[in-house]
This record gives sequence, structure tokens and C-alpha cells, in this order.
Amino acid sequence: MNRVYFDESGNTGQNLLDAADPIFVLSSCRFSTDAEKQALEHFKSYKGSELKYSRLRKTEAGQRAVLRFLEDTLMDSLSAAAFVIHKPFMIVTKYCDMVLEPSAREAGLNFYERGLNIATANLLTTTMPVFLNPKTWNNFLAAFVRVVRERTQVAFMDFVRLAELVHSHLNHTERDMANWITPVLLLRQEEFFKTLGEHELDPLVPSYYVLADHWGRRLGERFEIWADQSKVLVKERERLLALADQDIAPVVQGFDRRQMEFPLKVASINAVDSTAERQVQLADVIGGTLAGALKSNNRGKDGTFENRALKTCFERRFYIDGVWPSAEIDPKQLETDKSPSKDQFDLPTYTMMVGQKHPATRRPRR
Repeated sequence: MNRVYFDESGNTGQNLLDAADPIFVLSSCRFSTDAEKQALEHFKSYKGSELKYSRLRKTEAGQRAVLRFLEDTLMDSLSAAAFVIHKPFMIVTKYCDMVLEPSAREAGLNFYERGLNIATANLLTTTMPVFLNPKTWNNFLAAFVRVVRERTQVAFMDFVRLAELVHSHLNHTERDMANWITPVLLLRQEEFFKTLGEHELDPLVPSYYVLADHWGRRLGERFEIWADQSKVLVKERERLLALADQDIAPVVQGFDRRQMEFPLKVASINAVDSTAERQVQLADVIGGTLAGALKSNNRGKDGTFENRALKTCFERRFYIDGVWPSAEIDPKQLETDKSPSKDQFDLPTYTMMVGQKHPATRRPRR
């Protein structure tokens, strides 16, 4: 059975406001025995016991080795894949999901249809630092993160009080924008806390679901996940495998370009020691390179290591998707303009139905 090896870069857990590390990457790779040997040949002069991008990037020789590896013919979309998250923007998307979506649903509006959730997150990210100021907006997001992580009455009340101040200011300056804060004022603490998952803000969680779907489609058959040991993955393992339950009726669900194929084709999830698994180390090089290049000021400068590395990752299609801000709010620009059919569910709704073993998600009994 196929094995796909995973590693993460830039993971600060639910601390999404770490200014020094704003990029998270979950990377993955799969090489045959011969291809693995060919890949490792680029690092034969490396002296460490474990291949690590954090050490390779510090020397010109290490950077050259990384580029030779990425530009090798063995590297293509069948051998590597990575999912990228801009962590500060993820906070905004989570605010949209956890605060704005329930309010929209009560009003009879599907917040995910035609990419309204993405457009809203882009709108808030682009305009709120201007209509408030960057510091106030960041303080608002920090208060949101705190209440989700701590789940205490003190954190909740501090978040609501700050929301009241922001709402009052916007009501006098940009009244339409105040509407995006109003749902906070309507939150009920106990009900809100009940909706929160244990690792609600950890970027590792959504990344695994996206890459699990990607590799299932790419390979066309079930595969094993071999990943560096992670407490979060251990706790999410049961939920991830539940979406790979073979009793789930085969179906593609989700809206427009945001679709997944169920059941996921994950056969097993195996936690390993990265020092003993060379392909986990190669995944570290891929992910570390992407994370480092994306947060570097050199990424747009032709000829630099970061620019070359980033171009190669995009040209070879290692980068498959991400949670990344833009100024786009039009459904056509977002590629979300296709209206769903009556049998389609947004992914949050469908995965919840699977978790509840809703009859509509199960294979018919013979």
C-alpha cells in the first residue's frame, strides 16, 4: 500500500499571532526506494544526524543542495504536495466561521455558498485595519483568539467589551462595517463555548483534511499516512479516520472548487520518529523551504534563493492550495461562482453529518 510522509513547518499551535512565524505549511511526499536514494544524494555532504531545513538554509552549500533537490526531475505533483496557511488570516476566517456564520444561518443565508465566507474574510482583512487602525484590529483578533483558547468568562467578557467599543466607533464612521461586529454583541457565552473544538485554531487540523483528500484523488486508492509525532494529530486521528470510514457512501461534497471526495482514502495514520524516517525529513525540507520563502522579503527578488525556491514549488505544483488573503471578493475572481445543486452540502455541514452517522451519508444496506 502507498505510504505518504508528512511534516509541518511553522506550527505555533493555536498561537496564530506569532509575528516572527506567520506562515504554517503542512508538507508531504512519497518516493520509491530508488527515488528516495536519488533525493538524498543531494544532501550527501550534510553532516547532521537528521536532515533539517532550519540548518540547511543557513549556508550557501545547504541552499544549493535544497535547490538541486527541488529542481530534480523526480520532484513533481505525484511526489510532493503542500498546504499553506497565513496564520493571521486564518484568525479572520475562523471569526467568520464561528461568529458570523451562525448569525447568517439564523437569517436563512448559507454563508458558504458562492464563497461568501472567503469574500467576507478578504473584505475584513483589507478594510478593517484602515477603518479602525492596524493596532485596534489586531487587538480585536487577539481578544478573539484568547476567548477561543481560554474559554473563560473573563476572556469572553473582555472580547465582548472590546467588540462594543469597535462597534460604536464603526457605527459613527463606517456604519456598514459595524454589521460585521454586531454578531459578537449577540453571543451567549455557554452556547458559543459548546461550538468550539479542542484544537479549533490549530492550522494542522484543516491542513490534514485537505492533503488527505488531495492524495486520495491523486493516487486513486487508499494510502497510509506516516507523520512526525504530534499531539494534535493523535487527538484528531479518530475524526480523520471517521471521514475515511468505508461505510460512507461514495460522494463528492462541498461547493464549487471547495470539494472533497468521501470517504477519504486514508487507510491508517502512523506516528513516527522523524529521526528514523528519511522521507519525513524530505517533507521537512519541502515545507521549511516554502514557509521560509513565503515570509521572506526576498521572495520577489529575482535570483535569490527564496525566489528560486518559491518559483520551483509553484511550477512543479507542490503548492496545491492554501488559506491566504487577497483583495478579491467577486465570486468569479474567487472561482466560487457556481451555485450548488440541491444535493450538495457545504463541507462543515457534511462532515458534521458524517460524524453523526446521518443515514444520508451511509452506504445503503443490502
